[in-house]
Amino acid sequence: LQCISHRSSKIIHYLALANAFSIATNRFMLRNNVDDLRERMRLLQHDRRANIDLLETNKVSNEKEIRRLKEENEKLRLKMSDLQKRVELDHGSNHFDFKSMKKFVLQKRSEYDAQKASRNKSDTILKKLK
Repeated sequence: LQCISHRSSKIIHYLALANAFSIATNRFMLRNNVDDLRERMRLLQHDRRANIDLLETNKVSNEKEIRRLKEENEKLRLKMSDLQKRVELDHGSNHFDFKSMKKFVLQKRSEYDAQKASRNKSDTILKKLK
């Protein structure tokens, strides 16, 4: 009877050791998982910051491009206005070449349309970035 009692106490002792080992192993694995998740979060934060910096840089360059296109657009409008005024003044003159002027005006209109389309595209990209 005493031998059985001694054996069961050894079994209980071994079970307790196995349980403690299992708990320690689980804690170790849990710490490793937490450390792994922390590292992943840190990497994601760096990626996020880099992405934000890139978007901010693109936004600034798009704003500059929009400003440049607006200025260019304004210059083209002024040129077109000057040409229209000259056409009105030269209309009675014999030196006026209507066909070449019409061709020039159409060319300027197509340049204007191209600039306007480019500006609209830049505005769309800027809105997406915001």
